[in-house]
Amino acid sequence: MLNWLFPILIGRGLMMGSKKIGFIGLGAMGFPMAKNLQKAGFELHVMAHRNRVPVEELVKDGAHEQTSLAEIVKHSEILISILPADKEMEEVLLSDEVINHLTEKHILIEATSGSPDMMKRVNSIYENKGVKVLDAPVSGGTTGAENGTLTVMSGGTDDVLQLVRPVLDAMAQNIYLVGPIGAGKAVKAINQMLAGIHMVASAEAVSLASKLDVDFNMLKEVISNSSGASWMLLNKLDTLISKNFDPGFKLALMRKDIQIAVGEGTDRALPLGAAALQLFRMAEKDFAEKDFAAISQLILT
Repeated sequence: MLNWLFPILIGRGLMMGSKKIGFIGLGAMGFPMAKNLQKAGFELHVMAHRNRVPVEELVKDGAHEQTSLAEIVKHSEILISILPADKEMEEVLLSDEVINHLTEKHILIEATSGSPDMMKRVNSIYENKGVKVLDAPVSGGTTGAENGTLTVMSGGTDDVLQLVRPVLDAMAQNIYLVGPIGAGKAVKAINQMLAGIHMVASAEAVSLASKLDVDFNMLKEVISNSSGASWMLLNKLDTLISKNFDPGFKLALMRKDIQIAVGEGTDRALPLGAAALQLFRMAEKDFAEKDFAAISQLILT
């Protein structure tokens, strides 16, 4: 009697049978994302790279530790990768160890802040193996990753998005289909360029407020309800004041992301993006492994 309901459920992704996820990249973002998948009841397959701590914590809560990428692929139906950059995307996702074990049953959710060109290259090779791919970088920082409130910028087809919707729902609050494969990476690059510019602007605002003896709490309250409001100032003001730059999102990665955006726009006038990139390059010499808010050290005295 409920046969009429099945197509609706399938269209919304609720009939996806797979619970087996191979998670590749347990860094500052990947680890809390993986934890939220675990809380949602997905079976995780993980492996250690440099740091065993995330793997040990996930295994303690029921994840399966594998000894190689090949074993992760063989034990999973959905692969999620969130890696540092294009270089790692190529080394991992296009390695023989992964490619040789892919089958038509696999789906890749690729969340790295990489370039559109690299994403298209991965997709082309995976398509030839019959693998479905979703280009799915995320935004929201480590706080969003921990709270499961990330924004996903999906590139691909709606059919694939709906197949993995329950997986994304476990990690994210806002999920957008922004275009074909590569569009997710493009929107993420634009977002990161804006984030970098806004961070520099926020540091300048704090510098001026300090000179003019403006109360920072009052500044935050007033600006949050004024035309100059920005997510960056409101969420990073305390970090800029305390100068506690323990990494959430590392400055070196922000420099890389801004560079992707500026590189994609070489035939466009991007004066603010180019200026932000230059500042992040300067700051990277001393603060590469610090939170990207450490760019303020070039501005605040």
